[in-house]
Amino acid sequence: MSLNDARGLPVETDRLLIRPMQTEDAAFILELLNEPDFLENIGDKEVRTLEDALGYIQSAGWDNYRKHGFGMNTVELVDTSTRIGICGLLQRETLTFPDVGFAYLAAFYGRGYATEAGHAMVGVARTVFRLPKVCAFTAVTNEASVRVLRKLGLEGGEQRHLSTGGPEIRYFERTLSSD
Repeated sequence: MSLNDARGLPVETDRLLIRPMQTEDAAFILELLNEPDFLENIGDKEVRTLEDALGYIQSAGWDNYRKHGFGMNTVELVDTSTRIGICGLLQRETLTFPDVGFAYLAAFYGRGYATEAGHAMVGVARTVFRLPKVCAFTAVTNEASVRVLRKLGLEGGEQRHLSTGGPEIRYFERTLSSD
């Protein structure tokens, strides 16, 4: 997949570049998906090798782009090209609306990057894809992500299960204006 295949991307903010994941991101994805906070708050994606990371890039990124026009993206710092996280829109079978998802390396927490990239992705959802609504969910105990979701204008936070027997999560939604 090339950058030209992704509608609305890349997106550049004051500090960040948000672009589709590429094969060159495999080592970064392997590191991110095995960070303790990722495993605790998002879950174990069973990515243990570079080959597994390439599979994740294929499924979370490219397959979603082919099927829905959007997917998960790499977030990097504009000034250094350092990869710091992932952020994007995912359409899940269990959800009516695409969800805004994100994860960052712990070394980059507390600097507003999740909010900055999240605002950019909500903007893409509204202006490029003209989605009527987006949603998001997080682990019940993940207060940092709840704060980010509220800054992105998502409301709610009621506890529910995405799937039968799945873990309880907090669910949020935001209606997107058409202007």
